[in-house]
Amino acid sequence: MSDPDLLGAYLLHFWPVSFVQVSLCLEMIGRMYGEPAIETALDLGAGPGAASLALLEAGIRRVNACDRSGAALALARKIAQGRGHGLETRQWDALKSTGQPTGRYDLVVVAHTLNELWAGHPDRISLRVTLLQRIGALLSPRGRLLVVEPALMKVAQDAIRVRDGLAAGGWKVLMPCIWQGACPALPQGTCHGEFEWSPPREMVRISHAARIGRETLKMAWFVLRKGEPSAAPETAPAVPETAPDGGLYRVVSEPLLSKSGRIRYLVCGPLGRFALSAPKECPAPGVKPFYLLKRGEGIRFTGARKRESGWGLDAGSSIAVEERVPRS
Repeated sequence: MSDPDLLGAYLLHFWPVSFVQVSLCLEMIGRMYGEPAIETALDLGAGPGAASLALLEAGIRRVNACDRSGAALALARKIAQGRGHGLETRQWDALKSTGQPTGRYDLVVVAHTLNELWAGHPDRISLRVTLLQRIGALLSPRGRLLVVEPALMKVAQDAIRVRDGLAAGGWKVLMPCIWQGACPALPQGTCHGEFEWSPPREMVRISHAARIGRETLKMAWFVLRKGEPSAAPETAPAVPETAPDGGLYRVVSEPLLSKSGRIRYLVCGPLGRFALSAPKECPAPGVKPFYLLKRGEGIRFTGARKRESGWGLDAGSSIAVEERVPRS
């Protein structure tokens, strides 16, 4: 952040990405929980304030941005002032444990920060979990923690491991996960959210020049709430034996074509993560929404039949989308 050219590049490309990602998360939090509104928020690893401005633009009256770079925080204040907002700032270094924030917050945001802390350290996951456990002491009784990380395979897997560590310590995963046990995508796979958006024209030009695809926004993200310590998270079965009919499940993949010619999605919910499929063409009205599903949507279905590699829908099934993903 001290190099003007690199900082300018960040502001033109990555700053808008972080701003929109946090804005989308706040919209989904608002949809699920509504009132009471979030009044105070802490932005850890704020840099030049992309998440901070998203919080302020969402109507949160008091935001405290913390980062080890004084120059980045000064720029964050300038950007916020330009939009008519006041922004509190504090120099904070997680690795040196200096400038620890104080107070009580309804929301703590850690966006694109965890992957930079203890990177490459063999104990990086436990160190990050310990940090967030300590930060949890700053949450108000209704407080929540929002973690946003890039969707890159190894980075997202580390974010999921941090999620699992917090869940094992008693934290409840509020969004997007429905399954509360250890994430069944690990150890080989991963999981992330994906959102449609219309990036600024200048950003599109830069993305094309850098050969970075920005047709959608992808991120690994979690909203958690502190709870009481509990038993170790359970392990999800590869294919649940119990019929998953009626429960809320999250779509966690793009549409896939199986060898048998069926369309399938990976879904995750009360009975874990498994494939939900349907014939490539099914005229039943109750199944039609299946073919338009998007990653991240929350669905309920009935009449599913057990298959060798998951559960399947047919002419006697029905499916409904209960939670849609927002679009920027």
